[in-house]
Amino acid sequence: MPTRDEILAKLAEDKHAYCSANLSGVDLSGATLIDVDFFDTDLTNANLDGAILDAACLDAANLEGASLKKASLKKTKLEEAKLIKTDLTEADFHEAVLPDVVLDDSIIINTIFTKCDMGNGSLYEVKGAGSKFNGSKLSLASLDYSDFSGADFTFCNLQFASFREANLTGAIMTKALLKEARLIKTNLKGADLSGAILEGADMKDAILVNTNLVGANMKGVKNKPP
Repeated sequence: MPTRDEILAKLAEDKHAYCSANLSGVDLSGATLIDVDFFDTDLTNANLDGAILDAACLDAANLEGASLKKASLKKTKLEEAKLIKTDLTEADFHEAVLPDVVLDDSIIINTIFTKCDMGNGSLYEVKGAGSKFNGSKLSLASLDYSDFSGADFTFCNLQFASFREANLTGAIMTKALLKEARLIKTNLKGADLSGAILEGADMKDAILVNTNLVGANMKGVKNKPP
């Protein structure tokens, strides 16, 4: 395994130097890695805390177990990336491209995913309190059994998304598109769904205590709780 200084020196010369490489366990915390190519790179258990990865390519990269706390990944490409059991606390993914991303069992507390493409992503059993998804695409995404208390999904495309038994206590879902979404046993206590489109959604056994549904489109909602 090359040293940290060797990796950074080589990347300064060639941004594609570690494409499809094995960098498992590497410590690149705080490093400036703008526009680097880590396509298909093995970054399992890597330390990327505070790293700047804006506009980088991490398509198909494996970041399982990695730590990216407070890292910047604005406009980064992460198509089909594996971020299982990663710590993304307070990281910034603004306008990142993450279709088919796998974030299962990850920590995304206060993480920014604004204006991202996360369609068909897997966010199973995620710890995501306070995370921000404003304006993002999460259609067909699986967010089952996750904690999104206080999260912001304003103007999100959540069509056909699944929130089975998810905790959305106090979440903001103003004007979100939730058409045909699965909200089965979802905790929506104190959530704001004003102006949301819930047409055809399945709300079987959902918890709607103090939920704001003012102006929401409830046409054809299945199993609406009393």
